[in-house]
Amino acid sequence: MRQGDLYARLSASQRAGIVAASASVPMSLVPLLRPRSATDQGLITGLSSAMNYALTTVAHDVVLGTSRGALRLVGARIDVGSTARTTLAVDLVALAASSAVHVALPRRDGEAAARAIVRTTAGRIRAAAVAGILPSVLDALPGRDRAIGAALRTVPVTVVAGAGISAAMQLVRVRRLRAAGVDPVNGHGAPVAKSLGIGAVTAMGAVGLAAAERRIAHAADAAIRRVTGRAGHGSIPSHLASVAVIGAGLYGVGARYYRRVEAAASAVDGTLAAPPDSPHVSGGPGSVVAWGPLTRQPRRHLTSVTTAGRIESVMGRAAREPIRVYVGLTSGPTVADRIQLALTELERTGALDRSVLVLVSPTGTGYVNYAASSAWEYLTGGDCASLALQYSLRPSILSLDRVDDGREQNGAMWTAVAEVLARRAPADRPRVVLFGESLGAHTSQDAFLHTGTRGLQAHFVERALWLGTPHASGWAHEVRDPARTDVRPGEVLQVACADDLDHLDPTAAAAARYLLLAHDDDGVSLFSPDLLVRSPTWLSDSRPPAVPAQAGWSTPITFLQTAIDTKNAVDATPGEFVATGHDYRADIARAVRFAFGLPCTDEQLADVESALRREELDRAATWS
Repeated sequence: MRQGDLYARLSASQRAGIVAASASVPMSLVPLLRPRSATDQGLITGLSSAMNYALTTVAHDVVLGTSRGALRLVGARIDVGSTARTTLAVDLVALAASSAVHVALPRRDGEAAARAIVRTTAGRIRAAAVAGILPSVLDALPGRDRAIGAALRTVPVTVVAGAGISAAMQLVRVRRLRAAGVDPVNGHGAPVAKSLGIGAVTAMGAVGLAAAERRIAHAADAAIRRVTGRAGHGSIPSHLASVAVIGAGLYGVGARYYRRVEAAASAVDGTLAAPPDSPHVSGGPGSVVAWGPLTRQPRRHLTSVTTAGRIESVMGRAAREPIRVYVGLTSGPTVADRIQLALTELERTGALDRSVLVLVSPTGTGYVNYAASSAWEYLTGGDCASLALQYSLRPSILSLDRVDDGREQNGAMWTAVAEVLARRAPADRPRVVLFGESLGAHTSQDAFLHTGTRGLQAHFVERALWLGTPHASGWAHEVRDPARTDVRPGEVLQVACADDLDHLDPTAAAAARYLLLAHDDDGVSLFSPDLLVRSPTWLSDSRPPAVPAQAGWSTPITFLQTAIDTKNAVDATPGEFVATGHDYRADIARAVRFAFGLPCTDEQLADVESALRREELDRAATWS
């Protein structure tokens, strides 16, 4: 088929969609938080192009349909000869109206979701109108059957025009940044040619899925027509049926994938088949937690406990054997069963007689940061105990459906511990602190939803350290409200790295009790569905240094970029501690010392950090 014939078969909205999809490509190639592979960049480019095509086509169809319906109501006549000019006029009016709405509703911090959705919808209509103007102008020009006119009215010309407009806008932005003395270039880019190739395949896959949906809807239409005797092509019921069929298929595929992931994440290291020989950890001699059912991460945590001998060699003073209590998701069938096992373990090990009790909420797989656990064991001289309960078997990104389970289990466990402590005299209670990283931070914070810091204190939790808190944490958003009466000023401290702790005002340092540490380029802390409808503060003019100056907000591109950057947030090399993305190993020793109030000299802290690096290398060699 000739390009001109293909172009002629497309509707005005489909042509606008092609322009929008092409225009999204240069924007999708702009780096955001983390380096990307060509595959990741291709996924972003392909999905954003497909989504922009779909959203623009739908928005343009709605605008044209509404406008033509209104014209017919007032008796206006629309013939084939005037269709192109009518479409152009509608696009210009839609551009003006949507731009007015966009200007009237500027972004505000803390704005209601409804306001953001209205503004973003207006922005989408504006983008659809702009994308529709180019093909509408081509269609409205005289001489559409002449050689030059026919040459311009082709799909490739439309694609190149859309991409060219976007690239030109991006070039203007880069030049403006350079004129302001800002370097808009960093090293996060992926190979463009390979990325575009993968993006094209991804986009075709998305378009293929849309075509499948239309075919299923057409079949549903035929079934509806046979049953009711009424035509309904394109009707809402047929599309709902189509989406239900595709959704059921995807659900089945997802459930199978989840089972495979859980099996892989639960597989036990060959070196950890035998239970530990220490009575101070769960699974050891006398423990009520059976070793056999425990999955990989609980076993790794329990066998990597810091020995008193290692503590003495690093800290230069006498030490005790630390206690680690861990109850796996597979250790008991119900929350009540697992809590009872934990309480029995606390009593058996004498955990509540130690000077510090650390309540831990693991990540999705049950992982507890090895460096953090060892850090508080070193800094307490082993006079500590930790308690963790597993709530999922999948990686955190696949365990979002288990957040409520983790939050409720943590709340019930810590309430049970608080009841035991309440029966003790204050002098006989350990100092209770709390630790959570990533999804563990979310599930531990939201156990205290709507109670501020008073909820923590009611459970005897006097200090806490949270690393890489996900954006979805409700508690973290609540305690930032200065009007709350259940949070004392300065109690909750948020920093971007451990270096910030070294420069705190003494008054602020003394007031801080609950520390949230999240890197400026940690996608886990920045990713949110809100990115679909509004620009985040970290992309404002006062953005953190880790966010490239040339990056701007665009839906759905920013959402997809941040999702991929979240996936790539951890790129850890054993023994090489860095403070970037979702990797907090370089921050941990200093953060634990500050957050838990565990004094030590700078020399001792340096020795602890060296020991943590050595231990990580040893673990990597043993478990590989």
